[in-house]
Amino acid sequence: MNKQVNKIKLAITTKCNLACQYCFVKKTNQDMDWDTAKNAICLLLESEGKDKLLSIYGGEPLLNFELIKKICPYAISQARRLKKNLTISVCTNATLLGKKHLDFFKKYGVRLIISLVGKKADHDKFRNFKRDKGSYEIIVKTLPMVFKKIPREHLGVSFCLLPSTTERIEENFNHLLKLGFNYINFEIIHHYEDWTKGAQEKFKLGFEKIIKFVLAGIEKNNFIFLNPVNWEIKYQKISRSFSGECPFWYKSEVYPSGKTAFSPFLLNYPNKEEYIIGDVNQGFSLKFENCQFNPKSSSCRKCQFDYFPNENIDKGAEKIYEIYRTLCMKTTKKIKSLALKDKTYVRYARKIKGEICF
Repeated sequence: MNKQVNKIKLAITTKCNLACQYCFVKKTNQDMDWDTAKNAICLLLESEGKDKLLSIYGGEPLLNFELIKKICPYAISQARRLKKNLTISVCTNATLLGKKHLDFFKKYGVRLIISLVGKKADHDKFRNFKRDKGSYEIIVKTLPMVFKKIPREHLGVSFCLLPSTTERIEENFNHLLKLGFNYINFEIIHHYEDWTKGAQEKFKLGFEKIIKFVLAGIEKNNFIFLNPVNWEIKYQKISRSFSGECPFWYKSEVYPSGKTAFSPFLLNYPNKEEYIIGDVNQGFSLKFENCQFNPKSSSCRKCQFDYFPNENIDKGAEKIYEIYRTLCMKTTKKIKSLALKDKTYVRYARKIKGEICF
């Protein structure tokens, strides 16, 4: 295949031990098998490009931990053979996380991302077991072991954000920092609560204050990393998305069956077959095997529309993403500008390019 694939997300299971109401993954109890995982790894590593990210998620991926145990050593050995720079990440709810998992992740240098909403009240309201039992206490009790076993630069938090929590965005952000995290990804929740104009404004004001806090921390050598800023500094991901890019570059999602698309949300679409671009077990259509990306090409621009469904779009959430990306772009430009005269900002950018990007 002639596409450059820098990132693949593997949904290795649809099983989960939580019952979060906003979750878009239907619990069909389907696990990915080894052949499918191996074919997806080959698609990633044998494509053009040097830097590769293999992102493992679910469901709850630890419910298919035996597959993770096969994926990591195989992917690492293949990356070495092909002389590729591979990063492996696992996103987990952390309620099943134990010593055996952490020892394995440490051994193979796996980046670990833990999903949290923030303080206990907000987290337990949205991320819970059946019968509304919250998951916060289990996670917090596990964190000391996590920070002891896993290097801090290999840890991140997926900061789940909903319209009803935006008025406490700073409070919850600061709480995550107090728990010990310094790598934050904002997970904007779609299709659950209404992202009203009021919620959008609260997000914008809160995120601007967070950015100001992050920039002030850099000057004091207190490095806090925001995921989209990292990706823009290292790969120009946001600016490339504005100017147009091939979605194979970082939007490829492989479902447990091996079917592949450009969005995880398609799992629930009744007409999802329209948006399937191929199957890692069976190959891709001739269109995708032969086409070459050109940002000026009308067929490439059409592809973006054809394979990203427009029906049922959460326009409020899309507005949040627009605000988010725009502010992160401005932040990146400021960091690059300050790096011309302040070595602290140079160290910050080098840290990101070296290891803080997953």
